[in-house]
Amino acid sequence: MVLTGCANCMKYLLFIFNLLFFLSGGTVLAAGAYLFTREGPFATLLPSFPFLNAATVTMIVGGVIMLVSFLGCCGAIRENACMVFTYFVLMSGILIVEMIAGGLGIANRNQVAAFVEKDLTQNGLPLYGTVGQQGLSTAWDRMQNFLLCCGVTNATDWQQFHPRLYGRGQTPDSCCVTHIGGCGIDPLADKWDRGCKDALVEELRRHIGAVGGIGIGVGVFQILGIVFAFIMWRSIRNEHGSTYV
Repeated sequence: MVLTGCANCMKYLLFIFNLLFFLSGGTVLAAGAYLFTREGPFATLLPSFPFLNAATVTMIVGGVIMLVSFLGCCGAIRENACMVFTYFVLMSGILIVEMIAGGLGIANRNQVAAFVEKDLTQNGLPLYGTVGQQGLSTAWDRMQNFLLCCGVTNATDWQQFHPRLYGRGQTPDSCCVTHIGGCGIDPLADKWDRGCKDALVEELRRHIGAVGGIGIGVGVFQILGIVFAFIMWRSIRNEHGSTYV
């Protein structure tokens, strides 16, 4: 039996809503992929909380949005109560998980600096240039080049953690203000004054704020989708009888 009247309007409203939601999910996924190509390697330096990497979170959110919205589109256009109900349950569950994750993020926001310092000093800088740590070493150089920083707290950290490689005032070339081959071993070359801990914390907090804004926007859409799905599910049950889910 085909839905009629207001129920039929709700069917197409839910379909259009999820089509737009699907397209927005693709946009979010593309944005996450762009961030990953630019800053993804930084996650190598932060094993304590890799999911604070905005690129990873954004890509996961985008992929989930596309999958769930596709289910919603199919359920709406086919008037399938089971698919619509599944969509309703998934959207509700995802919204609850997002709220829990947001709450945990707010509760632990003041511990970001402590985690960053621990990872950089215990698992990061001491392993720079060692055997089997090429990826980590490359991530350090990229971070110092991109964030315009040097060491954990300042440039002297390189001599402290690697006294056999670097003397007073010596650092990797990626610390140099003017990047010239061999500039790092020149004690008189200008090096970045800011430590990478402060630079990375600032970068993470800026991206966490962006992810939070995206999450709020997605949450509003999800609530609308949940309401539309519930109304349509009830309409299908009323039209087709109680044998449907």
